[in-house]
Amino acid sequence: MPIDILKGSFKYCTKNIWFFLFVITLIVIFQIITEAEFLHPFGSIIYIIVLEGYGLQVIEDVSNGGERLPKIIPKKIIKYGVKGFIIQIFYLSIQGFLLSSIALNLNFPEFEIEELLLNFPEFIKLLYSHDFGSFLIFIISGFIIVFFTVFFMEVALARLANGGQLRQAFNFPRIKHVIDIIGWKNYAIGYSKIIFSVVILLFINNHLMGDDIISLLISFLISVLIFVIEYSGMGNVYKVYLENKT
Repeated sequence: MPIDILKGSFKYCTKNIWFFLFVITLIVIFQIITEAEFLHPFGSIIYIIVLEGYGLQVIEDVSNGGERLPKIIPKKIIKYGVKGFIIQIFYLSIQGFLLSSIALNLNFPEFEIEELLLNFPEFIKLLYSHDFGSFLIFIISGFIIVFFTVFFMEVALARLANGGQLRQAFNFPRIKHVIDIIGWKNYAIGYSKIIFSVVILLFINNHLMGDDIISLLISFLISVLIFVIEYSGMGNVYKVYLENKT
């Protein structure tokens, strides 16, 4: 259940509460630095790379039985971050191209699963503004494209985090083999739980938006928890492969 993932991620973050607060402080400081004018327009890319690098450390830690946030290793963060950034650009570019092609042909807007679930009224509006056949083709094909590209991308990132080379991220037969061992059904269920957990937190976050310091603090903590859920969740999924590979 998504609630179990939320509890597990919170426990993972707070196993060492002081280190958790230290990581949060570093993220805030680093975000302020990367938003400085002298780093524009590269600051946001640097920020993404660093977060991606630490996220892959989380995947590595959880998939190997870790129970708390891993220590910060700058060299590993940079290496993982740059390679992970390249992998994400590759897979998300494929996803974006395929979704854009379908949306253009069927006269639908592009979408993300989280946004679709959070904006249910827009979902219903789409249903009534197009014929039902086109609507079904759009939704089903869109979900298939998103899930397949994300499935392969997440395994590619997990393989990288567990000692893999960058080129292995594009070895599609090998990635499929990993998913076969995990089980496509198990992977789909596990990843769906991650998505719904993130949606729950995004829903809460959207309803807590405000300018007061308490709202901003809670919003930031929710963002950190979402980050941990996404990467630790994939670590748990990949752990199934590590435990069952021959």
